[in-house]
Amino acid sequence: MPIGVKRLIIANVAVFVLQLATDSWLTQKFGLKPALVVDDFELWRLFTYQFLHGGVVHLALNMLMLWMFGSELEHRWGHRFFTKYYFVCAVGGGLAFTLVQWGEWVTSVGASGAIYGVLMAYALWFPNRQVYLYFLFPIRVRYLVIFLILLELIQAIDATGTVAHTAHLGGMAFGYGYLRWYGMRGLESFAIPRPADLRRAYARWKLRRLQKRRFGQGPTGPTYH
Repeated sequence: MPIGVKRLIIANVAVFVLQLATDSWLTQKFGLKPALVVDDFELWRLFTYQFLHGGVVHLALNMLMLWMFGSELEHRWGHRFFTKYYFVCAVGGGLAFTLVQWGEWVTSVGASGAIYGVLMAYALWFPNRQVYLYFLFPIRVRYLVIFLILLELIQAIDATGTVAHTAHLGGMAFGYGYLRWYGMRGLESFAIPRPADLRRAYARWKLRRLQKRRFGQGPTGPTYH
């Protein structure tokens, strides 16, 4: 387990133990309350809410996802960049939740905004890796992320339940924007599709279709120059 992921897991577990020891005090003081962020300018809540959780299962699932997908990303990116990216996703998820719940007193806690951002980045890096949806159905990571985005959008529009779907979508959106910004600054090692990449992929697909139609062969047949 890389050092960044290990420290994040330790921090989340330690804060959860403090939550149990202090009852609801920690959640009231450091949970994300849009009304207090907007009216009283308590901006620290956009950062601190990610270390609080609603129960053992909530904490365990988030930390499992962080270990599964974050470890390989940190090995690729390095400790510093991974940690910055993680916090960008967490704060971005908090901002999205605050904007949608503007002036509301509802409280949000959990690292899910950051975790969804990590999962989105993993799908960009390793799109063809297979995972098990609900631990039962094998699916490629890129399709899993598309499925989750659609599911979160539907549930965010429905606006029922106790899950902060907008924080999940915000974590993904801010994470993607952060990676794109680094890509434009010359960090080309990030496997992020751009319009030019999509146009080239489409041109290759058309060429393969033409080859198959003319010669009855796939991409191993004759090519045009």
